[in-house]
Amino acid sequence: MKHLSTAKATELAELDRLNAEAWHSQYGDPLHGRELAEQVRLRARALGDARREAFARLTLASYQMRHGDRALAEAEFHALKRQFEQSGDLLGQMRASFGISALYGRAGRVEESYAELICYLADLNDADPVDATMIFNALGASSVDAGQLDEGMRHYYRALRAARQLDSPDHLALVLSNLGDAQHGAGNYEDAIRFLVEADSMVARSRLAALAPMVASNLAMCQLAIGAHEAAYETISPYLDMNAHTVRIGRSDAAFFQAIAAHTFAAHSDWQQARAMLDKSLQSAEQSGDVKVVTHCFWVLGLVERGCGHLEEALAALREAQNRLDQQHDPYYQIQIPRELARTHAALGQWHEAYIAMERYQQYYQRIQGSAARARTQMTQIQSELSEAERERDFARVKQAEAERARAELEMLNRELAAKVVEIERLQEQLREQAIRDPLTDLYNRRYLQQALASELQLAERRHYPLCVVLIDLDHFKSVNDRHGHPVGDQVLIELANLLRANIRGSDFACRFGGEEFCLVLSDIGQELALTRTQSLLAAFSALQFCSGLSGQTFSAGIAQYPLHGREAQALLRVADQALYRAKAAGRNQVLLGGH
Repeated sequence: MKHLSTAKATELAELDRLNAEAWHSQYGDPLHGRELAEQVRLRARALGDARREAFARLTLASYQMRHGDRALAEAEFHALKRQFEQSGDLLGQMRASFGISALYGRAGRVEESYAELICYLADLNDADPVDATMIFNALGASSVDAGQLDEGMRHYYRALRAARQLDSPDHLALVLSNLGDAQHGAGNYEDAIRFLVEADSMVARSRLAALAPMVASNLAMCQLAIGAHEAAYETISPYLDMNAHTVRIGRSDAAFFQAIAAHTFAAHSDWQQARAMLDKSLQSAEQSGDVKVVTHCFWVLGLVERGCGHLEEALAALREAQNRLDQQHDPYYQIQIPRELARTHAALGQWHEAYIAMERYQQYYQRIQGSAARARTQMTQIQSELSEAERERDFARVKQAEAERARAELEMLNRELAAKVVEIERLQEQLREQAIRDPLTDLYNRRYLQQALASELQLAERRHYPLCVVLIDLDHFKSVNDRHGHPVGDQVLIELANLLRANIRGSDFACRFGGEEFCLVLSDIGQELALTRTQSLLAAFSALQFCSGLSGQTFSAGIAQYPLHGREAQALLRVADQALYRAKAAGRNQVLLGGH
């Protein structure tokens, strides 16, 4: 009997080990995870062990969710959650809720997705790193999908810390890719690409690199957003044969990759390839039930149809994308879809509809102005806050072992910490905005330019694209103040700032350089295109009518290009200033290139 008891204990320990490996493998090697779970399910059933069989079914349901029938997976997760609730098994409940939350999120039910997991937040401190990684990551995704970027970033950083404990390249790649996607949504493309490049390095360490196409999708989307179309194509090209990847990465992620690939082909005006890839993407996306991916597919379909000259079909596709915006709150789509609707309505001569769509675009564009700068500061701030919070919590736990009184002290400490974090965030954000904003025009100031231009030059060097610096100086501005007064002069400065802000891309930025002088930093364009755009700005500014009756104001401008005129910020500013001086000397009201 003793021999039989020992043999059974050994068998149960082996089933526990296989279950843990199966759950751990679902991102890096899902097929292997499914095979292990199927073995455990059969062996546990033969032993009459319902708990171990249920844990094996969790892995199988997770595989079904990503690669098979979503409805079957949802039914299984709900059944398993009820079973674990009846037995009081917290770990089983957490894993079942993880699956339910993921399905809710794909269906656009973001509030339910978040609510399914947030109740386990306190339990995650003592959870296995695998479960902590997955649930914090899911909470981060739910928060970001609900438009709560700050909270989402906190959850993602907790997931990142748990993933680093695992030393699992697959889980690290997953979290880093989602961090990059969240920063992309905030318009912080530099840090988004940094996270995604690190995710790509994690994928390279993986045994099967199952997540490689998903990481490539997010990286290419960032590259497309900043206009680096060739880089986007190089990123996706190794995975264009999806037959080798679809089974491993899942239907939803495969559909998203195909949508990004279609967008990349469209950016190169390869409409036939774009349409062929998009047809596959849309079919897979609708089968997976992932609202965000379906939204992306219809948005790209609108771009492709318009590129082919099918304006009515483009309008129908973009409307389909717009109809799904209420189900997910990614700011990237909130801006892109109304803008493309406005362009399509305008192409059809539907000016009223184009105006309404452009008004919605402007509303969301203004809402996220400065979000990229905030996202950069939030990362360092959140990391510091979490480290401090963990130190405080660990101290409180030691005290709890000494006496029951420590429990009340811990609760009070947590409340005070939360209040301090909120107050620090508010004050730091106010101080940062005051430090980098010009109070009259609300443009960035010279201090911000010194920091940001250096970063933009580093990014341009890494991504191998040109960058232009434009210095603008108002002509005869002193006479405006002398004749009309300083309030009118201030209004001229404000109107020029508004004109610059409204006519640059999200990857560019404008600063008040000082007095009546302004600076534009234009990424990924050469000096000839920068010249054309600046001349258009000059024409638009000259046409402005001011409330005092003042009109016909002009400016002079000089342009310097990286790396043609220099590789350092000061060198570029010096060349642009010299070109500006020559424009002034040549009679003003003109734009000149550096070195000419």
